[in-house]
Amino acid sequence: MEMDQSLAKNLLNNGAVLIMTGVPIRTLFGVDLCTYTIADNFRGVKMIPPGFHYIWCAATGPYGDSAPRVGFAHYFKAREILVKEWDTTTEELKERQTPDPELEKQRIREHIKDLDRFLAPYDLSCLKDWVKLTSHVVSEEVLNKCKPSLGTIRTNVELESCPDSERPRGSLNETYSVMKLKFVSDENDLLPKLKPVEGTAPRFNSVPDRVPKNSSPAEISLHSVDCIEACDELLKSYTNYLDLLQEIQLSFAFFVIGFSTESLLYWRKILNLLSHSEEAAGKYLSLYGEYCKILAFQLPHLPEELSMPTEGNTVYKDVRSLLYNLKRVGLESSGNLLIKSLEKSLNWKFDNLKEDPEDMPVVVELNEAIE
Repeated sequence: MEMDQSLAKNLLNNGAVLIMTGVPIRTLFGVDLCTYTIADNFRGVKMIPPGFHYIWCAATGPYGDSAPRVGFAHYFKAREILVKEWDTTTEELKERQTPDPELEKQRIREHIKDLDRFLAPYDLSCLKDWVKLTSHVVSEEVLNKCKPSLGTIRTNVELESCPDSERPRGSLNETYSVMKLKFVSDENDLLPKLKPVEGTAPRFNSVPDRVPKNSSPAEISLHSVDCIEACDELLKSYTNYLDLLQEIQLSFAFFVIGFSTESLLYWRKILNLLSHSEEAAGKYLSLYGEYCKILAFQLPHLPEELSMPTEGNTVYKDVRSLLYNLKRVGLESSGNLLIKSLEKSLNWKFDNLKEDPEDMPVVVELNEAIE
């Protein structure tokens, strides 16, 4: 295509270059949605479009088994040269250890033509979908704020035990019946108290609980019907809603490319929150209109277990609740575009949209609950 030729010519002159040294052959390697297998003469990638990109590697064993993906996100500037080297101990890409990094980059720039045959061009066939997934152009500022402070993004963050002083404790004034009710309602209390090792977890803004802790039975019913208070609190932590959309796209990229479970957790919390408030949909019309466009591109990239239109799939149920609320507040056109997109890409059906029974008011008998 003529457009691709024009783009390729532009990237040949202005695209960034990633140089990688010491990576073993047969190592799996990826840039955004493109995947490669390292060969003998592979030294990196050229013609990388300026902007946000995700780089990952996965070591491969002698029998073809591969390790979990380990990667990093970087905001490439035009004609930038980024140099990484393979750490044989941790089997991942690390910062280049050299006395004068800038001098090395200058020498690479001067001899780039000699390196050209060892550099794979960025696969432009992947670029269109990548641009759709990052349509709000994740900025360097947002990327640096959200990525782990140590830079490396793993499938699972490293965890360590909390000190005894940080472990939650019940009040001495609580009666046995109240403690029993709290214990049953919060299954997380049954899990070991662990926290991420400093610098290893993505740093997205915290997501308010849909139903605040220690809510009374009446408050639980109120927040279950419509979590507008949690949505308001969420939006207060951003300068404007576009910053939230950037984090939504960034977290999804961390998950779908890097398999980051922490990023998936954040993405699903946001979806659950925004899907269960009719008041928020009516109050933040522009946000919800753009969010529908983002979901249309994101959802087809979900793994199979999260893309089945069943009652056991909470993602599907949340999207159905979102569509119901959009219809209620006059954003039916945005909802219909999302429905058509998902019917085509995932074969999801949303006939006879109605309120999820789980979101309807619940009558709580206090005496029975605390016996």
